Amino acid sequence: MAALADGIGVLTAVHDATGAIGDFEWLTANRAAERLFGHPLAGRRLRADDLQDGGEAGLFASLADCLAEKQAVRRLVIAPGGARWRIAATPFDAGMAAPSVCVTLVELGPEVPAVPESDRAHRAKAEFLAHMSHELRTPLNAVLGFSEVLLAETFGPLGSPRYRSYAADIHASGTHLLSLIDGILDLSQSETARTEMQEEAINVADAARQALTQVGDKAAARGVDIGEDLSRDLPLLYGDARALQRMLTNLLSNAVKFTPSGGQVMLSASPMPDGGIGLMVADTGAGIGEDELARVLEPFGSADMAVPRGATGTGIGLPVVKRLMEMHGGRLDLYSEPGAGTTAILMFPPRRSLPHSTSHGATSHGATSHGASSYGMAHAGIRA
Repeated sequence: MAALADGIGVLTAVHDATGAIGDFEWLTANRAAERLFGHPLAGRRLRADDLQDGGEAGLFASLADCLAEKQAVRRLVIAPGGARWRIAATPFDAGMAAPSVCVTLVELGPEVPAVPESDRAHRAKAEFLAHMSHELRTPLNAVLGFSEVLLAETFGPLGSPRYRSYAADIHASGTHLLSLIDGILDLSQSETARTEMQEEAINVADAARQALTQVGDKAAARGVDIGEDLSRDLPLLYGDARALQRMLTNLLSNAVKFTPSGGQVMLSASPMPDGGIGLMVADTGAGIGEDELARVLEPFGSADMAVPRGATGTGIGLPVVKRLMEMHGGRLDLYSEPGAGTTAILMFPPRRSLPHSTSHGATSHGATSHGASSYGMAHAGIRA
C-alpha cells in the first residue's frame, strides 16, 4: 500500500444501537490517501456528512452500499473544494470482527463545466479568423513589398505610365486589405478567452500624438484639418499600450474617413472628475442617426448615411474599440447626428490612473493644436 501512488485504505463499519452503520473507522491508509484528506487517517472516523455532493453518492454512502450489496462499488465523488475522486470500494474480510471495506481513491481534479454549443461555435469562429488572418498576412506582405519595388522602379523604368498607375492601385488595395486583416485579427483575439493584456504605465499624450502622426498623411490627402487638445494634468494610464494605440488610430481613421474636405477632426484628453481618464475624438463629418448608433458598435455593422466620395468602412473598427475598452474596465460612448459630426469618448476608470511619480522619467505634455483647437473645445462642450 505504501508504495502505490493511488490513495488506499481499509475502513471498518461502526454500528449504532439500532444496528445501522453510524460511522466508518480508518484502520489503515497509505500516504497518498492521507495527502488527499490533508491529515493522518488511522483511527479517525468517517461520518455520513463528511463528504457529500449535490447529487451523486458521497464516499460514506458508497462504502455503505458496498457492504450492503456485498460487491465492489465504483463511483465519482465530489470532495470538498470541488475536486473529483474516483473511488473503488471492495468488501474486505480478513477475520475482522466488523464488516470492513478496502477503498482506492484517485484524484481527477475539478470538474470542467460543460461549454454550450453556441459558445464552442463562437470560439471556433474566432480562432479560425485569427488563424486565417495570420496566414493571409504572409502573401500580402509580398504583394505590398513588390508593388513598392515597382513604384520605386528599383531595377529600371517600367515603361508605360499605366504600369505605375497599376502598381499604385495594387499597393493601395493591398494596404486596405492589410488594414482589414488587422481589424479582423484584433476582433477575433479580443473575443477569445486567451487574450492577455500587456499592462504598463502609458504616457497618454505621447500615445495620442503618435496616433495623430499615423493618420496625418491621410488627413492631409483628404483636406481634413486635425488637431489636439491634451490637458497638462493627464495622469499616466495603466493599460495595454498597443490596445490604446489601436483604439486611437481606429477612431481617428474613422473620423478622417467620414469627414469631407475642409472638415475638422479633434483629439482631446483630460482627467475625469472621478479620477479616471477621458479621451475624445470629434469630427465634423457625415454623422450617424440615433437609431443606427447601436448597429455600428456591432461587428461588421454600418450605418446608412451620406458619406464623402471614396469613404468606405468594414464595420470592424468601432467594435474593436468597444471590446478593448471593456477589457480595460472602461467604456466607449458614441454621440452623433446626421450632418453634425460624430464624437467618440473613451472613459477609463480611476483605477487605471497612475501618478507620474510611478514612471521612470515620464512627463505629461501640454495642450497644442494644429489649427482646430477652438472648434474642438466648442464641439466638446456641446457633446459633453
